[in-house]
Amino acid sequence: MTRAGNVIANVSSIYSKCATCSELVLEKTKKIDLTEFNFSGLKCAECGKRPLDAVAAHILSLSIQNQHKSDLVLREIGTPLLCPGVSTYHRPHLGDRTLILLTNRSRVADAADRVLDEVREVKAILYGDPTKVAGLTIVEAEPYVYQVLAGCDMRADLVTSAYGQLLIYKSQSKIHIEHDNRTKMLKLGTIPLANRVVFDALAGPGTLGLMSVFMGAEKVILNDAWLPAVENAFLNLYVNKEVLGIRSIKRTSMTEASHDSPELFCTARTSDTDIELYCGRFEKFDVQDSKVDVVLLDPFPGSEIRFESAAKRIRNQNRQMHVVYI
Repeated sequence: MTRAGNVIANVSSIYSKCATCSELVLEKTKKIDLTEFNFSGLKCAECGKRPLDAVAAHILSLSIQNQHKSDLVLREIGTPLLCPGVSTYHRPHLGDRTLILLTNRSRVADAADRVLDEVREVKAILYGDPTKVAGLTIVEAEPYVYQVLAGCDMRADLVTSAYGQLLIYKSQSKIHIEHDNRTKMLKLGTIPLANRVVFDALAGPGTLGLMSVFMGAEKVILNDAWLPAVENAFLNLYVNKEVLGIRSIKRTSMTEASHDSPELFCTARTSDTDIELYCGRFEKFDVQDSKVDVVLLDPFPGSEIRFESAAKRIRNQNRQMHVVYI
């Protein structure tokens, strides 16, 4: 896995074009005559990148088995996810294995292996309903996951706040997609966390909890009931080890998800902050015994009401404790 510092240092050039790159902008909602494209010729001989629209058209061409006409338009082939996901202020130009495609089109799905072989920019193709949230929305429900048709679904997003930048990896077939963390980072930045014990109750891959380390928290406790998310958070401790100043990481022997009281998955330590990562139901975590000052709750959109009773119970344990929805 690429370390956070490497991505941060090169963020401005990852998807930028060089002086000899060609540009290509296609209409996303109209049918395209694919006979006019030389897909290999659109790759820059100098830097090896191609415009995103050229990559998408190549995928479309393979999905319709090189027919001249397609009843699919570019927008319909799926949702392109940059790997890593970083802010771009221009149309991205892609290098090798820098794109994951989430599709719900059977023809694209049927061509997945061929696309992975012939389109070097593609890292993986996932199949599923893009309107559904991947992961465990509530413990009582069955988790929804996308099917990995080809390639590796591990991707990362660079998350930026006023306090620092983190590279957050996620198994994208099992973890919800977040296109923009700016609003959450702005809200988190208004919460005084320095020298406090912070409980990131629905931590997912660890974004809010790890950003709290940057903000000077005395202790950060991350928890999630979805084991793949906890495993991603564990990975993100390593990936961001240098930028967070983590001195040690120690994993426990836990290997199975707990849908009851949270079980300790690992511990980590910086010079100023203790970090603990748990897997289980946050409602069963003893915030009083852990002397938690601030509880961060980041539920899936539309599911806030499901956690309100649990949030009230937490508040009742200690009236001085702050419970904040992010």
